[in-house]
Amino acid sequence: MEEKEKIEKLKNEIREKDKKIEELQMKLSEYKGRIDELREEKKRLNKRLNEFEVLRLDLKLKNIQSLEDENNRLKHRAEITKKLLDEAREKIEILEEIIKDFKNQKLIDRITKKEPETLIYYKKRFK
Repeated sequence: MEEKEKIEKLKNEIREKDKKIEELQMKLSEYKGRIDELREEKKRLNKRLNEFEVLRLDLKLKNIQSLEDENNRLKHRAEITKKLLDEAREKIEILEEIIKDFKNQKLIDRITKKEPETLIYYKKRFK
């Protein structure tokens, strides 16, 4: 009877780990969607930034300071967007490694609930 209980307990733990993997895969999917959004936003911002560069040259004698202020704001936003894109990309790469590590986790590690090193790194890095 004790063996059956252990087996059932292990099955429950596996189901929990599988649920966690599924949650991580959903997060990964969300991050991939966010990266696509950020890429599009970056393209739009870069296009707009280029348009403002042309305007700055065409209207050099008229209101230069306000155009440069807007240009600086857009550059700053593009930098922020790039930073967010890089961070999202890093998160996705780490999450992919976490998923791979969970899939390849040994039974003894699952039983002892040992977290993969990548998950520990992720928690420290992004929490």
